[in-house]
Amino acid sequence: AEHHGAMLLGGGRLLATASSSSLWWVGVLLDAVATLAGTAGKQLLRHASVTKKMRYYPMGLVCTAVIDPAFDISAYSFAAQSIIAPCAGMVVVWNVLLAPFTLDERLTFSRKVGAFLICAGTICVGLFGNHEEVDRTVDEYIELFARPAACIYYALFFVWSVGCLYFYVAGSGVISGFVVGAYGGSLAGNMFTTKAVVEMFECIATSKEGEPSGCESNPFYTIYPYLFIFISLALACISLYLLAVGLTKFEALYMITVFEGFMIISGAISGNVVMGEAQFERVRALDQLYACGRVSLAEASTAARLPQTLQSHFQRRFIIWVSDG
Repeated sequence: AEHHGAMLLGGGRLLATASSSSLWWVGVLLDAVATLAGTAGKQLLRHASVTKKMRYYPMGLVCTAVIDPAFDISAYSFAAQSIIAPCAGMVVVWNVLLAPFTLDERLTFSRKVGAFLICAGTICVGLFGNHEEVDRTVDEYIELFARPAACIYYALFFVWSVGCLYFYVAGSGVISGFVVGAYGGSLAGNMFTTKAVVEMFECIATSKEGEPSGCESNPFYTIYPYLFIFISLALACISLYLLAVGLTKFEALYMITVFEGFMIISGAISGNVVMGEAQFERVRALDQLYACGRVSLAEASTAARLPQTLQSHFQRRFIIWVSDG
């Protein structure tokens, strides 16, 4: 145990201080570019599925798996996860603006309203969200990710995963497709390990005269940054695969909205619960949760409105449940 503690202590210390970031808007702009690239990639995947032209798959994967993450990761170095995660909802806005022209999909009034609410919610997140940037040691990250609140989140997410697996196997084709998008989005939103690695890289990148600025030693001398990178890559690959599967069954205007909606929810919750980003500004945390909730509810209730077949399924199940009761 003593050796383990020494390894952590020698594995790199970031200054355990919180400072207000005046460049949070740069993170929002970078994420706007990331969401635009991600939208293009997702639409290319959908176009490849509809037209059966396989040459569009590599193009879509480059946009979604390379360009989008590159800008997204850069955004995390300027703003907190609980700000960047809701900004991912801009994918829905780009999709609503472009899909009628690129994929010839029908744009309904509810989707227009949803896109407007998402845009408004993103602005609220930027203005009222948590602008505090916290530098932590490697062992502080381990303690952060092992807190009781974080463990409860992991347990609830495990229950959610089991539920998604059940409905994917036992549900109809419509239900299974919806679950694929919802679960893929919820996986993609768990980016707290990515945020941790980005902060460690930033610590090393700002080194002066061989000594990392704000670090006592190199955090990459321990195994934990590489474990975080592996977790981030695994979640990104699985979520991207699930999205590609979902786009083979549903139109982009629907599936992308479901995916991004659940990504926003899990990203906002994990940012506040696992990363503890709400603890430094208790008053602003309420505004932040409100803004994040506004975006998520807007997608769930308007932009991400269920297709008629899925609505009918839920109505029939409800009638059967009432009759049996």
